[in-house]
Amino acid sequence: MIKTIKELLIEWWAGNSTTKMPLPTIYTYEVEMDGRRIHIESMSRSRMYIHYKARKKYPNAKYIRIVSRTQTY
Repeated sequence: MIKTIKELLIEWWAGNSTTKMPLPTIYTYEVEMDGRRIHIESMSRSRMYIHYKARKKYPNAKYIRIVSRTQTY
């Protein structure tokens, strides 16, 4: 029997399922730009993607450095 995503989610939330769905992981990066620190959240682990997001958000920044990463569920 093929189950829809909605049925799988209802089973997972009810807690009586054998299907183990992964929890979404959100990574919070601390980024230093021109001497100040900001936080950027992403679901990607890629540091290059975070650098890209910081460059898109602050295009005139002269210096961008990723300081640390923390993950939350």
